[in-house]
Amino acid sequence: MNTKTHVFGVFRTPVFIFSLLILFCAGLAAISPALAEDDGIIEVKLSRKPDPLAKNVELGIDHLFTVLNDTNAPLDVAQIQPMLDFVVNMQGSPKDIKPAKRFGGQGICLRKEVSTDLDTILRYFYNPDIPNFLLCPAVLRLSGWHKESEFLKRETPIWEELPTLDSPVLIRGKEFEANTPDSFAEAYYKYDLNRLIILLKHDGKNIAISISEQADKSDVGRKGAILNDKEWEYFYSGIEGLNKGMLSWMDTFMYKSGSVQVFVEHDAATPKSSVFLFKWLNAGWSGMNVVKRKHIYEGSLRYARSFSKILETSTLTPEEVAQALKGVADMNNAEISTLIGEYSKNFEVRFKSDPKLKKREYAKVIADGGYASVLDAEARSSILALEKLKCLMGMDTLLDMCASPVAKAPAMPIIDGNTADESAQPEIKPEG
Repeated sequence: MNTKTHVFGVFRTPVFIFSLLILFCAGLAAISPALAEDDGIIEVKLSRKPDPLAKNVELGIDHLFTVLNDTNAPLDVAQIQPMLDFVVNMQGSPKDIKPAKRFGGQGICLRKEVSTDLDTILRYFYNPDIPNFLLCPAVLRLSGWHKESEFLKRETPIWEELPTLDSPVLIRGKEFEANTPDSFAEAYYKYDLNRLIILLKHDGKNIAISISEQADKSDVGRKGAILNDKEWEYFYSGIEGLNKGMLSWMDTFMYKSGSVQVFVEHDAATPKSSVFLFKWLNAGWSGMNVVKRKHIYEGSLRYARSFSKILETSTLTPEEVAQALKGVADMNNAEISTLIGEYSKNFEVRFKSDPKLKKREYAKVIADGGYASVLDAEARSSILALEKLKCLMGMDTLLDMCASPVAKAPAMPIIDGNTADESAQPEIKPEG
């Protein structure tokens, strides 16, 4: 008998579910301070009485989602002008401004300044040769465009539209993403997004707007762990459930998410730009949303911190990143298996004493370099790409990906173990 199905079949009552909801939310409240202290997660305090987002700004957001979801709906720039005015003229933090609920979930506003121009931002974020997960590695583990996407069929790179931006340019596509462990339950999910990118001028400024909406419910959440958020180090167990005590058996999902992200180039010469994010999230179990604004804001801060670190690394260029990724993509299966085997052994050495990975079910996954066996082809490629990026940025790594196409592991103690066969992907199940 399937234990999870049996539990829900017998006990799915309002009182039982409400009790679990209270327990779950209490657990979430207890997680954030610990993460803030141990893992580099910034704990935020949002106002209990936030100001509502202006109605004319809300109407502009409504219009953007309409254009995203209806390919026949024309963009009316006049309808989004109040939203653009709000974003362009904002100077401080909008964290205590609350957008209206969308997709059954709460929303947040976040603003971040970056020392770069819009051309560089587009060459990173909307470059077919650079997946988005490498630009915000604190929140994304995997990402990519579905092959039917209009974005991939363009002959002109999106950044080449900027010098002749006399009228808005609209580009559509569908993406897949898999997140890193979230900061409130340390679960990770995979899901699809519909995306619309708009380039336009507003008050003489170059602006890019990216609108996304989750297409369907995500796959089931799996247990992960944030080990060092500042260094983009995470653990993925492959085990379904939550990394949270009495609730570890629960099936959770991301039901819906959406965002409107606005990149504003304030001064191309300095250079200086700002990124403004409206973000909504609905996630939980049995159709119930348990995500609070605080959790969404903390996740958005992780996102902003990681992408700004990459964009502001003066020794790094989009072309260099794209070329480095090509080197990873050109590796054959034997080379990848060798590197992932070394990575898994070094991962165990570095993190086996971490309190989170001392749990029996997690220790079993990483023992004797066995972590390689739960990493599928996509996960392996993303790990090597991230290790390469970190190496280029001068960050600490578990593999010296800058040394050669098939790099040697850094000089550190290694636990004996066999290199994993990438064709062997045993299913890891929770104990009990």
